[in-house]
Amino acid sequence: MSATLLALLGSVLLAPEASDTLPLFASDEPLELELVADFGAIRRDHTEDPEDRPALLVVPGGDTLEVGLRPRGHFRRDPRYCSFPPLRLNVKREGARGTAFEGQDKLKLVVPCRPERPGYEELVLREYLLYRVWALTSDVALRVRLARIAFIEASDPSDAPARWAFLIESDEGLAARVGGEAVDIPEGKGVPPAYLHAFASTRLAVFEYMIGNTDWSDSGAHNVLILAAGNRIVPVPYDFDFAGAVEAPYAAPAEELPIRSARQRLYRGWCRPGLDTEDVLRDFRDARPAIESLYRGFTPLPEQVRDETLAYFAQFFDYIGTADLAERRLFRDCVPMR
Repeated sequence: MSATLLALLGSVLLAPEASDTLPLFASDEPLELELVADFGAIRRDHTEDPEDRPALLVVPGGDTLEVGLRPRGHFRRDPRYCSFPPLRLNVKREGARGTAFEGQDKLKLVVPCRPERPGYEELVLREYLLYRVWALTSDVALRVRLARIAFIEASDPSDAPARWAFLIESDEGLAARVGGEAVDIPEGKGVPPAYLHAFASTRLAVFEYMIGNTDWSDSGAHNVLILAAGNRIVPVPYDFDFAGAVEAPYAAPAEELPIRSARQRLYRGWCRPGLDTEDVLRDFRDARPAIESLYRGFTPLPEQVRDETLAYFAQFFDYIGTADLAERRLFRDCVPMR
């Protein structure tokens, strides 16, 4: 780790007190929105650092906000896999006062990867729920808000069907809420695992195992936000579309891994000698009733999908039923810290 990054981590260990939740993420009720933009140009923009394009966001109550919109991400911007990229919404604060977007700035927006194909909206809903599951197991989690959005092409403002999507709290929003700071890890750099809070890092690894996701790295900050909060350096996960619990048709584990399906689980956490892993597992066992209630009550997903996902999670809960089972199924595959 560079001296600069060490200094930054040290400088944010004494963080401000947590702030109140802003209106956008104060409710789990789905929003009804319209988004008007040159989506053709956005889809064709494959530059490494795209610029914001002007867009209009019609919010509940009929107010229209001028916003910036750009494609984001990597894999889902590849037209071989997705015809519609994930988006970043740049909200102008002064125009958002008095609306659900008051106090917001830059937000990630997860949309159907191929809106023209049946089943892809379901993937959005599945991924959305995984953010909610993480929030049931951790006190440091990115908040999400479900929405039905009509994506209207500016050059053809005819009726557009509303589709399921969801907004993700900004890194800075999470940091301000919990009292900390999001740490920007330079490209090609990482965080030595010894610097990561042992309990938080292990909890993340157990969660990723639970949902069947191997597309992450806490030390490499890949699909993981590094947050300095209080006296902890905490990894916070995001982007779960490769998880077995989502079952995206394009999802596959990396070739170097000893599994061949995204539905197969593989524990990728660090070996933490001296850590009482039973404390980590207890948090998941305690959260199980809330997780099951979340899925059973989430009617936008078909009942069969909800039941199948809960059955997938039930296998995980069987694996962590005892310390011996958890050792055989999870922790024996831990990665030695370098």
